[in-house]
Amino acid sequence: MNKLLTQKRISFSKKKILKMIKQLLFSLFILSQFSFAQNYGTLRFATYANDRQSAFSLTFDDGLLSQTENVRPILNQYGFKGTFYVLPPYLTETLPGIWRYGTWPAFQSMSLEGHEIGSHTMRHFDLTSLQWGDVNDDSTLLYELYQSKIFIEQKIPTDKCISLNYPYTLHNSFVDSASSLFYENGRTLEQVPNDSSLSEQEWFGLKAKVVLFDMPRNSVSDDVDELITFLEWTQNSINNRKWGMIIIHDVVPFNQLQELLNQGIYEPITNEWLTSLCDFLWARSIEKEVWVETVGNITRYIKERDEAEYQIVSSSNQLIQVNVSDNLDNTIFNYPLSAYVKIPNEWNYVRTEQNGVIDTLTTIVTDSGRVVLTKVVPDKGILKLTPVTPTAVEDEIQFVDKFELFQNYPNPFNPSTKISWQSPVSSWQTLKVYDVLGNEVATLVDEYKPAGMYNVQFTMHNGQSSSGIYFYQLRVGNFIESKKMILLK
Repeated sequence: MNKLLTQKRISFSKKKILKMIKQLLFSLFILSQFSFAQNYGTLRFATYANDRQSAFSLTFDDGLLSQTENVRPILNQYGFKGTFYVLPPYLTETLPGIWRYGTWPAFQSMSLEGHEIGSHTMRHFDLTSLQWGDVNDDSTLLYELYQSKIFIEQKIPTDKCISLNYPYTLHNSFVDSASSLFYENGRTLEQVPNDSSLSEQEWFGLKAKVVLFDMPRNSVSDDVDELITFLEWTQNSINNRKWGMIIIHDVVPFNQLQELLNQGIYEPITNEWLTSLCDFLWARSIEKEVWVETVGNITRYIKERDEAEYQIVSSSNQLIQVNVSDNLDNTIFNYPLSAYVKIPNEWNYVRTEQNGVIDTLTTIVTDSGRVVLTKVVPDKGILKLTPVTPTAVEDEIQFVDKFELFQNYPNPFNPSTKISWQSPVSSWQTLKVYDVLGNEVATLVDEYKPAGMYNVQFTMHNGQSSSGIYFYQLRVGNFIESKKMILLK
């Protein structure tokens, strides 16, 4: 009897152990599935916007007339935005102005186009020679810094002035501590690029390279050596994933260069030289190697990226919700971050929504699973991601929530190509084609249109133009964007 009871106990113990093992395995399976589901919504912020390899800023000093007359159309043709450091009291309302300085209406208009208007202080004094003082004493450091910022923000109330350029590029820790009270960065001169993450001290010592030209400069080809050297420097900056900058003052057509050289103007460059640099940057940006943007917006992106935290609010096969925050001043730091978000493997298309902004995106398969590259603004509400069926993708994409000018197709073309764009507002819309010198080639659209998506066929008639680079530019209200296309006969 005892032997039989013992056998029963052993048999019961085995069954109990097997049952416990089965329960444990099932629990582990459920837990693994839960953990996998919770992995949906995991974010990885890109180093630079749109996951570009590097960044570059075109900066222009002093607020000169040549910048509004010559730089502005060149940058706008490429869709690039520059940072223009002005001396507020020296800009006038009309021409003729003071010496070679520009006008406020021109710089205000450039601000509406997306260019940044930064501060070069009130009177271009050597800041290291000034006493701390206060904001109302015009002989002191705080006055030069604060009053310049306020002056600019009164003229351009839609933007915060966050970028400073030290006069003569001179600064020290004393000046930096004062500058940090009013600005988010300070630019100086150094012949190396900036890292993709910066300390507080480094933010007030942003490095920008100036190009020094050898004499004589009797032809455009005389400046080619300096161009090649600078392009090599920029490519090295790109390869090392750095943030490069250039310092430029006057920009004039080559036929006006000698006049400035005779006046002893500091290192003027030609329209032709700047255009060649923009050609290089544009080609690299198309290949996703470089992000060309203002000093202010790159500052916003990097600081937001380094401070950003996220919480997965919900995670399932049908809905992912993520909250992103950065604990920064939302009146300044409101630039969209680019982030890769982990999503279920069966999601081929994703609809994203944040604060009323909706987009439909294709997804990417990586070694760690399927992800989508999307944009999210910290502290602007929950980012929601949902799957979109292939049959609904076309309808989703038709939802117009932002301005966008698309790359023409085919490109290169001969003799016809299609240009498409979208506008979220009803407005007068203009679409024009220009040659590389800025001469108008054709007006394709010049009429009032409701919000929506549009396209137009452009044909370059035989004998009208030669092979080469052309630009098409869309204007809808204050929105202006340009793209390059190539005619190849």
